Amino acid sequence: MQLKNKCTRLKSNGFLLADAVFAVFVTLLAVVTLQNMLKSIATADKAHHRTDDIVFAYVQFDHFLKEDAKAVYLFPAGTNSRQVAIKKVSQSGKTQVYILASYKDMIRMRTPEGGHMPLLLNVKKASFISKDQQIKINIVEKDERSSEIYFKLDAKPKTTKNEKRKNNEIKS
Repeated sequence: MQLKNKCTRLKSNGFLLADAVFAVFVTLLAVVTLQNMLKSIATADKAHHRTDDIVFAYVQFDHFLKEDAKAVYLFPAGTNSRQVAIKKVSQSGKTQVYILASYKDMIRMRTPEGGHMPLLLNVKKASFISKDQQIKINIVEKDERSSEIYFKLDAKPKTTKNEKRKNNEIKS
């Protein structure tokens, strides 16, 4: 009877070698999985998603053009390969000229009176092409990727003599 109790007690109080090996294997599997997840997160964190910056700049400028605008059209007097001038007529009839240009390592929008709003940073080179009612911006980023952004504008309304005089003043 004592022998039976001794054997029964041994079986219930200890681990088998297989249990210990299984526990070590599960722990090792968990550590390797966590290590790979941390590596993936670190790699994703280091990656720069520059495409998002270009899309954000496009959406930001497009929203600005359409916000409270009766008409937005190309202003040829201030347009060349380094910049594009745009006239925006608000719903109240107020006209404002905006210049989209490359400056140092950014593309920015400014007014002739001063002040600017950066649209896109880390730009190595940018050129502007304007035709009829369309603006095309060729962008080469510092990491050598290139992109093209297109904006469609309204048709230019017919100008009066008074507006022609103002346009000539801005040109000078």
